[in-house]
Amino acid sequence: MSSTTAVVTGAGRGLGLEIARQLAVAGNRVLLTDIDGDLARRAAAAVGHDAWSAQHDVRDPSSHRDIAAQACAQGRLAVWVNNAGILFAGDCWTHTDKQMTDILNTNVLGVISGSAAAVDSMGSSGGAILNIASLSALAPVPGLALYAATKAAVLSFTTSLQGDLDHAGLPIRARALCPDVVHTDMVTSRADDPGAAILFAGPKPLVAEDVARAALELLEGRQIFRVVPRWRGLVARSSGAAPSLGLKTMALMRGRGERRQRERA
Repeated sequence: MSSTTAVVTGAGRGLGLEIARQLAVAGNRVLLTDIDGDLARRAAAAVGHDAWSAQHDVRDPSSHRDIAAQACAQGRLAVWVNNAGILFAGDCWTHTDKQMTDILNTNVLGVISGSAAAVDSMGSSGGAILNIASLSALAPVPGLALYAATKAAVLSFTTSLQGDLDHAGLPIRARALCPDVVHTDMVTSRADDPGAAILFAGPKPLVAEDVARAALELLEGRQIFRVVPRWRGLVARSSGAAPSLGLKTMALMRGRGERRQRERA
């Protein structure tokens, strides 16, 4: 049995699965969780290295404590990755009440609750918490306003969490990863969604393996958050610093994305 365990939420596929795979290769016994229990089981089998799985709805705050207990029963909890997230596209006022509640509870409450459970379990033994934010946390993203708002909250929460951990004298690292568009089902499934056009306006989507590698580097480093690729962070911050100009640029990008969607059709 590995002496350390790691938890990755939303690990049934995509970036979460790849992070889980690399954590396992690094020597951790990984607990992969997903709202789809069958998907999580298949993912854990694919990861190997004694990885195991659990069905887990991150919208339920108490569920994170149950997951933490399962991980601690197998070894010292060293890493917790809050990766689970959902995305709704389109004009922000068109989303249903349920969509607004679900995205807030999944992307924000899930991260906060997961982080709290991780801190309680790691305590003075230390460890690392990785929250998956997004490049959209740094700039206006028309068509993805709800998603961008939740990811901005994740980034703000993570940096403040690190301050609380420092104040408490706990040797736990809180980190936030802000990747650009990653080639996952969350993105490819919206290839024909006009509201998601901006996802297809930029450079070629990132490969999950490369983003996961950056995530593990961030976990071990001193930097609190990292944008992948780094140069996109500079562009996003420029748009965020001058929203009026940034919105004009984003409107042009949205139009480019719409053209690319039509070309694929």
